[in-house]
Amino acid sequence: MGTKLAPFILVVDEDREFAQAVMRHFTGENLNVICVSSLREADRILADHFVSLIMLNTCVQGCPTVEFLEWLRSRGQRASTIFVADRQSQSDWPRILEIGDDIIQKPVSLKELVARTRAVLRRANAVQDWCHAKSVIPKGKTFQFCGATVHPNGLAVHFPDGSAVSAGKKEIGLMTLFAGARGIILPRKNIIHRVWGLHANVRSRSLDQYIARVRRLFCRNGCKGIGALKTVHGVGYIYLKGDDNFLGREKTPQK
Repeated sequence: MGTKLAPFILVVDEDREFAQAVMRHFTGENLNVICVSSLREADRILADHFVSLIMLNTCVQGCPTVEFLEWLRSRGQRASTIFVADRQSQSDWPRILEIGDDIIQKPVSLKELVARTRAVLRRANAVQDWCHAKSVIPKGKTFQFCGATVHPNGLAVHFPDGSAVSAGKKEIGLMTLFAGARGIILPRKNIIHRVWGLHANVRSRSLDQYIARVRRLFCRNGCKGIGALKTVHGVGYIYLKGDDNFLGREKTPQK
């Protein structure tokens, strides 16, 4: 059976007073919110976290955020999106509505914003994807994970550059679990039970340290595919298709 979890919402707006008001009000509505004021900060959050909905001001630091969203969509980012618009951005609304899910103009009622947010999330059927993994961890079979080839029997990870690195049993177990549950949010408790055992006395902080080891292993060997393993704020982790860094392109809409 699926487990209903509070959606994680990323607010990108230079208006800190508005952003903080959204955070306070949404938190009281059982919606997890994090606020940032630049596309660079947003890019960092999206690189490591599974976000249910992105709430974007139509312009951040002089950059039309619709361009940022278009790039995210091209890289496989499918989070729902609501644009919060100033009056001067009305000419961009047709383009925004083609790629985003909703748009609302300031000044905005926070009560209405919550209602629109819930409506967008319902349409996306986001909650239906937040469930425990049902698959059994495969043993002994070589498999692909984040762009590398994992050999469980040999406790080794082979990277695209030809290098091979040893890994611990728990790290291999984590890779195996995520590879068999791609696209499914895995709560920390579920991960611990599947890798350490049902009665294991393992704390969430220890799990996070093991995840960090896996990420460092891939980063040390130049395998950027590890970006596909994302933290789900306050819940656990999810393994998705990796995204490149928007702000690392030669041409970027942010100056």
